[in-house]
Amino acid sequence: MKTRSILAALMVAALLVPACTKHRIPATWGEGESQNHGGNNPGGNGGQNPGGNENTGGNGGQQGGLTLNLREDWSIVYDGRIEDYVEADGSLSDVEQFTVSCPGAEFFEVRIISQKDYENIYDSDLKKYLEEEEGYIAQDMESLNCSVSELNYVYSPATTNTILFDRSRSDEFQYILIGLKANGKLSGDYTQRTVVFEQEVATAEYKKWLGEWLVLDADCEVGYNIVISQSEANWLYRIDGWEMGKSICTGDGSQMDQEYIETRFDRATGKMVFFSQYLGGYPDDQWGWLDEYFLGNISDTQGVQGIIDPIGLNIAYADFADGTTSVASIVPEDVWIPVDNRSVKMTYTSMSYWNVDSESNNPQWFRYNTNNPEFVMSMTRTKSTGMVAIAPEREVNGRTIHCSQPRSRRIGDSNIVRCSVTSTR
Repeated sequence: MKTRSILAALMVAALLVPACTKHRIPATWGEGESQNHGGNNPGGNGGQNPGGNENTGGNGGQQGGLTLNLREDWSIVYDGRIEDYVEADGSLSDVEQFTVSCPGAEFFEVRIISQKDYENIYDSDLKKYLEEEEGYIAQDMESLNCSVSELNYVYSPATTNTILFDRSRSDEFQYILIGLKANGKLSGDYTQRTVVFEQEVATAEYKKWLGEWLVLDADCEVGYNIVISQSEANWLYRIDGWEMGKSICTGDGSQMDQEYIETRFDRATGKMVFFSQYLGGYPDDQWGWLDEYFLGNISDTQGVQGIIDPIGLNIAYADFADGTTSVASIVPEDVWIPVDNRSVKMTYTSMSYWNVDSESNNPQWFRYNTNNPEFVMSMTRTKSTGMVAIAPEREVNGRTIHCSQPRSRRIGDSNIVRCSVTSTR
């Protein structure tokens, strides 16, 4: 079993409860699915799987419980990728657009699961998957005190038939259009579509960040040797080595033996962007079930430490020095924090791995290392490996990390100071 020294508990500000506001549905957030962040895709092939068979799945509810009814008159059609979609805050991202038709439905939602997870976790049993989904809907309604129509992933056919999802990873996915009743129960009506998104060919601009780098803070108090490889061409990188082993400067630190993070490629600027992300969950001998994150750290003028959650927020960006692709700086982003009914601008001080024992009656956040490099950091290339191969997944105690997204990530405001977690598993 994997063992670690958990070094520091989080000192926190007040937890803010998210409202039941509607927003674009992250494409693959949810149980047993890959995280999806939104990003850039120049000319990618996100086309619908030619001749892909719809999967009716399951046993149709013949053993009791939910009864499934495949609606031949319902449809979910992939319309393609919209590049440089303008978000509400003015930022740009790439989105996948779908058109749905579900006559007779009171409400509906669209769930997405990778074909691998659909087979491995649910044995391709649609009834099993949807019964679990019905339980999550009830849980969400209760925990947020919302009606089904107020949940941010539920729609009415009378108000929309077009749904935008964050850009999808390259893989094969099941898109499932589900009918819902006013009480939040599934009606049993559904239709299903298989969609395949292809990996792109990496561009020269994207490949400039690939290789081995030395990361140091300004005072050379903390630093790491990292390796940047391809995760999703022209969109995501994989970084190995953050908090890996002892600090090259101080000679101390916990061994981070299997973790890695992802960063985004900003097509418009050529920068590499660090963002908050969920890494996965696994059992620990001392703490029980742990959910693991990579998050930006802040501190106020009184030295109170905190982390910003939920996932997907930009923490910092790496930018090349003028005229070079071998020297760069990692500069923090500003973040607006709601405090006492007003927004306060703060700046990240560092970024690091965090754990939370989310199934505890009193969940606590913990961080592995206190000697994390602080902003502004320098990056110096030590080896140009030319790596363009897709980095393989690795496992923690038999579970593939970067795989299972906690359900609570589906719901939230983008400006939450998270000081505790109530398990929604």
